[in-house]
Amino acid sequence: MFSRYAHSRSRIMLLGALFCGTLLALSRTAMAQSAGGGGGAGTYHPNPILWGLDITVIVVLVGCSLASIALIFDAVLHLRETKIAPIETTEHIRSLIDSRQLKELIDFTAADQSFVSKAMQAGIRRAHLGYGAMREGLESAVSENSANLFRRIEMLNVIGNIGPLIGLLGTVLGMIEAFNALHHAGGQAKVSDLSVGIATALWHTFGGLAVAIPSLIAFGFFRMRLDKIVSRASVLSEELLESLRPADKSAAASASESSKPMARPVPRRTGTGSGDTGAGV
Repeated sequence: MFSRYAHSRSRIMLLGALFCGTLLALSRTAMAQSAGGGGGAGTYHPNPILWGLDITVIVVLVGCSLASIALIFDAVLHLRETKIAPIETTEHIRSLIDSRQLKELIDFTAADQSFVSKAMQAGIRRAHLGYGAMREGLESAVSENSANLFRRIEMLNVIGNIGPLIGLLGTVLGMIEAFNALHHAGGQAKVSDLSVGIATALWHTFGGLAVAIPSLIAFGFFRMRLDKIVSRASVLSEELLESLRPADKSAAASASESSKPMARPVPRRTGTGSGDTGAGV
């Protein structure tokens, strides 16, 4: 029932939700204390709507940061050559092909979840249709598995792109708060009144960049790594499938050549002169 929480990504996301709730509660307490201890009649109190939006931006940035950490941690654990195309699996498949243990090869590739095994299984299932169909099945499986692997890091790119936008939203909210304080003071606001909104705006900008920069760096790094691993695994899968090509191809070709009817020799025509009328054919 709770097996999905056993994975690392789920644990991190659950802890992130708890952390966001704690941060929201502490922020509410701090804002309430500052509002209650301001004292004077001319003290500016933040707009509750702006304050709620500001807290929402903080929670979203913290959630994006934790999601990025979870995705990076998941990529470090699973997007490796030892997980995608382990050498032991490749060598075992090669040994089964060399020994022509086709039944064991089918069973092994169906049970194994590595990139090479999935590609080989897709090709072997079409063996009854010929080698051309086997190659098409392998290429389709390679494309599908490659897309699934790249999809695991695509959210890093999304977080890296929307992080600065969320920070910009918080920046706008902070500047609105600063100008509200200026308007409340009739144009004669204290530096302390303006500094709250300006500091809020800058902190949101910093938060958006702090989320976006590591996410984009991690996305670029894992994309280059995946491109290298997937290319290598694809070539290896094609080589293994090539070794399953029927060995009697050349013999069948020579047999088909020998079965063609040979052209009958055309007899030479004899001369038509008067002295050659008695010549035989």
